[in-house]
Amino acid sequence: MSPPDPSAYRALPGGGPGEERSGKPSLWRRMLPLLQVVAIVAGIVVLFGLVRSSSPALRAARPHINWPVLFAASAVWMASYAQLVQLWASSLPWWDAALRHAPTRLSWFRAVRIFFVTNLARYAPGGIWQFAGLAAMSTEAGVSPIAATVAVLLQQLVLLSTGFVLILSGAPHFLGAWTGQLDTVSQLILGAVLTAGLIVLGPRALPVARRWAERIVKRPVPLPAPPPVAFALYVVRAALGWAAYGLAFWLFSRALFGNGAPHLWLGATAYVGSYLIGLIAVFAPGGIFVREGALVVTLQPAIGPERALLLAIASRIWLVALEIIGAATVVGIDWMRRRVTASASRK
Repeated sequence: MSPPDPSAYRALPGGGPGEERSGKPSLWRRMLPLLQVVAIVAGIVVLFGLVRSSSPALRAARPHINWPVLFAASAVWMASYAQLVQLWASSLPWWDAALRHAPTRLSWFRAVRIFFVTNLARYAPGGIWQFAGLAAMSTEAGVSPIAATVAVLLQQLVLLSTGFVLILSGAPHFLGAWTGQLDTVSQLILGAVLTAGLIVLGPRALPVARRWAERIVKRPVPLPAPPPVAFALYVVRAALGWAAYGLAFWLFSRALFGNGAPHLWLGATAYVGSYLIGLIAVFAPGGIFVREGALVVTLQPAIGPERALLLAIASRIWLVALEIIGAATVVGIDWMRRRVTASASRK
């Protein structure tokens, strides 16, 4: 499959390589500090609102927090998040090559900075600020904004698919008696088989998706053919990202309830399932309330409605807090690095 002509994308916002070298990036660079501050403030506002609205339930439950386990849960979640960000960055050359024939690689730190800041923007009303920020910050880093955006969309599709595979492999907890004979080993084998199916079918589905998309939008769509081995690793890493997220959530529940937490398989699959529902519910910024409702419905038969509600609310507060800490940390490190570089250049 030959890549489309890069000139076909110059009509798109920020799509052509010439635009990345014009005066527009300077405007983005002037706005980036404001964008970063607004994103962090939006996250803090959301966090404050969640704590304020949930404080009666949190006080009534009086959970005894196991801080070492909470720190372990946070470390696992951060590691999984960073791994998925690097996965996105590693796929950028596929799309950049299709657009400009000169792949641009993004450093891990820049990719993490872009994701932590723009992810907070998903809580802002309107639903476009996350992608607008992603395009702006990617342009400032020298990456095509179209490449950055469509790479995120591909990652979302693969995450949805691998997440569904994990949920399906955990079917005995969700689909009733007809799957009750599957033991844990059988569930893991089922998950591995379905993941292998995604690896085989994914590269074959991309050309079909490209033809359908071009028929709808009436213009070339950059959908390159990734190398089979690279795509297989991409799918496996996406599935491992879900597994680590599920483990982090289970550890968080152990930090709150100890032995009263749901068991690992149920906690992990319930979290993945609620996250998927939150992704699909595009009308809810960041899947807020939709994800929590799904968690309560899934977990209350095992741990009771009160604990399920507390765990759903507390986990949202925990995740927003981690995102704010991550965004503030990378923005602060980037600011210090720029100051040091500017000071050295003046000497």
